Amino acid sequence: MRSVTRRLAYALLGRQLRRAFRRIVWLEPWRPPTLDRPVVIYANHHAFYDAQILGYVVERVLRRHAVVWMEELDRFPFLAMLGARPFPMDDPARRTRTIRETARLMASRPDTMLIYFPEAHLHPIEEGILPFPADRLKRLASVLPRAQWWPVVLRLTGWQDATPTAVLASGTLHDEPTGAERSTLTALLDGPAVNQSARRVLLEGRRGPHERWNLRSLGSLFRRRR
Repeated sequence: MRSVTRRLAYALLGRQLRRAFRRIVWLEPWRPPTLDRPVVIYANHHAFYDAQILGYVVERVLRRHAVVWMEELDRFPFLAMLGARPFPMDDPARRTRTIRETARLMASRPDTMLIYFPEAHLHPIEEGILPFPADRLKRLASVLPRAQWWPVVLRLTGWQDATPTAVLASGTLHDEPTGAERSTLTALLDGPAVNQSARRVLLEGRRGPHERWNLRSLGSLFRRRR
């Protein structure tokens, strides 16, 4: 059962995302995993809000338990309420402890979803998917043996709105890493242009001024002032 604090934290996150984005959508096909096994979402790391967006989708849409490893959690400790766990690059002991805690959580809660960014740091989308060691995910899988692996990419697009739309797309679930995960993410990211009709809306954000305002009735007033 989700704690009151966690539910409140995700409710506040939802408000923040509604202000930042016109909508969050998932490209069809929409095939979320079943709840009987833990899942590792491995994703690109191109958007400032990508961990928050994925965490919101996991918790509020998929109704699963989100975990994300965060390098700078000490700077933003309140994000622990959203499922963030410390993963500092300069502290191998803490990283190891976080991995072991996540493994125990997955063993006790099969509804756990780990949000994992194999590129390891935020960078511009124009750089594509950065190289990462092919065996990185295989080593992680040896510690998380029951988990399924799910490739997910996130892109931001305008769709002629005042604020961006966050577009998510996913590949096929697989039982273990194959070493081709970078190619899988690249293919998803370089996929066909977004079809606005072939998507499922997960969150509706705040409408822009062009959707809320119509000042035609004031036209005559401004014409007289020329």
